[in-house]
Amino acid sequence: MAKNQPNLPAFYWQLQKKQKRISALLFILLFIFYLVAFGLLLAVILLGVQVFLPGSNPFSSPHFYLYAAGIILIAAAVTVINFLQAKKTGASYILSNLRAYPPDPDDRYHLSFINVADEMKISSGLLRLKTYIIPSVNVNSLSLFDRDNTPAIAVTEGLLAEASRDELQAVAAHEVAHITKGDTFLFTLICSLTAFYENLIDSLEKETDYQQGYQLSRSRQRGTSAPLAYVASFISFLLIKFFTMLISQNRELLADATAVELGRDPAALARIIYKAWIANSYLGDTSILTPLFLVPPNSKEITESTWGQLFNTHPPVEKRLGLLAGMTHQSVEEIKNEVRHQEKLREESRQVIKASSEGDSLEREKAILNLKEQAENELRKAEVWEIKQVGGQWAGPFTLGALVSQPAFSPAIRVRNLKENIEGRALEFPQIRFALYRQGKNQPVDPALANCCPVCQTQLQESFYEGVQIRICPACAGRVVRIEDIEKILARQEYDFSERLKEKAGLYKEALLDPGKRASVFPKKKPLPCPICGLQLVVKPFNYYYIFPVYKCYQCQVIWFEPDELEILQILFKIRDE
Repeated sequence: MAKNQPNLPAFYWQLQKKQKRISALLFILLFIFYLVAFGLLLAVILLGVQVFLPGSNPFSSPHFYLYAAGIILIAAAVTVINFLQAKKTGASYILSNLRAYPPDPDDRYHLSFINVADEMKISSGLLRLKTYIIPSVNVNSLSLFDRDNTPAIAVTEGLLAEASRDELQAVAAHEVAHITKGDTFLFTLICSLTAFYENLIDSLEKETDYQQGYQLSRSRQRGTSAPLAYVASFISFLLIKFFTMLISQNRELLADATAVELGRDPAALARIIYKAWIANSYLGDTSILTPLFLVPPNSKEITESTWGQLFNTHPPVEKRLGLLAGMTHQSVEEIKNEVRHQEKLREESRQVIKASSEGDSLEREKAILNLKEQAENELRKAEVWEIKQVGGQWAGPFTLGALVSQPAFSPAIRVRNLKENIEGRALEFPQIRFALYRQGKNQPVDPALANCCPVCQTQLQESFYEGVQIRICPACAGRVVRIEDIEKILARQEYDFSERLKEKAGLYKEALLDPGKRASVFPKKKPLPCPICGLQLVVKPFNYYYIFPVYKCYQCQVIWFEPDELEILQILFKIRDE
């Protein structure tokens, strides 16, 4: 390794020269695109003028030179603005659009990705290589040049969950191949150029929302923002199609071949491409980012027709699999059978999780009930606060955490302490002042309840589930999970579930489809304090697709899952298409 070290700066210098050539070429092509587009647009306008004013001739010599000069100036100005904006904010837009974030070294899935990326960085001769995680169950990856012009690789949570280590190495090798060949810089610039108009559309939609806040008429809204949004959308569409035609599909095949040189495992790359192809789940509105992906979201629709070869950035997956399988002296069907065999082995090796009360003795059930009753009694004793409403009525009683969580609460509002029989402004009570102080310092409102199960008051324990750090109640099996970790848990399938859990999940699914059954399947939840901050948990649907109620704390960005709820959510996600 030390022998090759002096060559690294030279290699990096070559990469920078290649990027400059790509930038110059794209700038010229973008200028030509705008020159033609604005030229045609102005020509149509001038022809319209000639129709309504028959005696005029806008294309005569003196007018024509002005027309040509105006088009060139407009095209040059728009090109410079578009290009500089893309260079400045394009990568930020791509990363924020995908909600990408740096990997967590404490997460073993993420740590494996970090290690593999470091190996590929060394073997390819790159001086720097960033890594990002995309919080999606979709199986996919991409490479791009970050804000500071550093190459980066991003993978989805779904890919980390589905890929074996050799397949993850193959993915990293494929993305590094794009980087070293200059493809990544090209694709990042192209997607950034079209992102300029996506940002314009977003800003126009925000303007419309702002106007709606002032209750302007729908006709006025349509007369201002809507046409501009349509024009921006159309230009964005034309740009991506224009540059798509210029991108050779051979770049993807060359990246596959280079990845085999780096990783020495064409079968692993073929397997993960096939896994990404058959998963092909929704990744969000990422149409302008298609050139960046390992497998485009619409890859099942790509064919070897003339139209497909003209307007698609990737070759058909079957063609890629065929070339990679040929390197291993295997058939495509044998590669697919390897994937099926892997999945069968994974299913057989999964540990089965039982329902929370499944197999519990009668004594244990009684002990848990006693803990819950004691916790409810303690909670009732702490409910000594009332808050005065606008009409003069008193609402409550509340615990201290529930009191400061009320939407109408403010330091100036009048409250009443039932235990001490004292009424006054909230800020006059030392208990409330200390609670607000601790809340401002991101400390628990009531230190005595910190890290305690909100149901049975048992001290929570740190644990791991699907490779994610969570807090669990050893008595009632409730769990605290960060909202940002839910995608990881849904993507990773390390466990199987008992028949009783699957039956409960079936009831949940029926209730989700039939509103009449929801009241009986989803019982009304009692108010509970957040085990982290002590504020009152909010009962909300998990999301717009799985609308069963769960406890959420938006202050701490966590969900409190009651026993079996997290497992039921995983089962529902697994059978979502059945």
